[in-house]
Amino acid sequence: MRHVTVAGQTSRTSDSHIGKVVDRVLDSLPDPARWQNPGGYPDGLALCTIDAVQSIGVRYGSVVTVLDRYRTFRRAQGAEPAVDGAAELLRTFADVGGVNPWAAAIGNAHRTSTTPGAPLKAEAVEQAATVLLAARLPTCHALRQGADDQLHVAKQAWLRVPGQRSGISWRYLLMLAGRPGVKPDRMIIRFVAAALGCPVGAVTPDQAADLVEQAAGRLNVTSTHLDHAIWRWQSGRDLGTGAQVDR
Repeated sequence: MRHVTVAGQTSRTSDSHIGKVVDRVLDSLPDPARWQNPGGYPDGLALCTIDAVQSIGVRYGSVVTVLDRYRTFRRAQGAEPAVDGAAELLRTFADVGGVNPWAAAIGNAHRTSTTPGAPLKAEAVEQAATVLLAARLPTCHALRQGADDQLHVAKQAWLRVPGQRSGISWRYLLMLAGRPGVKPDRMIIRFVAAALGCPVGAVTPDQAADLVEQAAGRLNVTSTHLDHAIWRWQSGRDLGTGAQVDR
């Protein structure tokens, strides 16, 4: 089992830790039959990439705006954005004349960090699409079928894209494309920390993801489904039925 650091102490991921997360799910969330379908973009790697990169550290409403602008742009070109891959996404940067025009026409002014002069998220989107093409993962199907070593190489390159070092957006990309997983953002970490009775800062993203994945196995649900249910509950959203990942 993996090692988990909780409240400053290192120990193996124990049945106790997993059990505490399971107990919090059972005590806090309704029956899984009421959980919302996480959705995603099973045929649209371009949308997955935009969503994964643009969603880090912002309110999701701004991401929806970018996705809608991308869809409008591509439909005006006579294309169907729901099936665009990495190559089609990269072509839109060439069509508008580069990163800054893309940010103005399709994206927004959000940057990859709060550091003065940090690259625009639009630049990270372009670099992320380039990484996927270089790794021969140009579509959602390829990403779902990718071998572990191929995905590992792609992940390492993705982590070098501005603002993506934590790996959270990589995890989210895979989820949006249809691979089960957990996006250990602040809502997931808060839920796990509360379950363990420790400070939020004592739980890393990888640790939170590991515990939620193992809890999902015990609850006989997919890790993606549990991740989304926890996120909606922790952020005060309705857990009713629906189809779209909205984070």
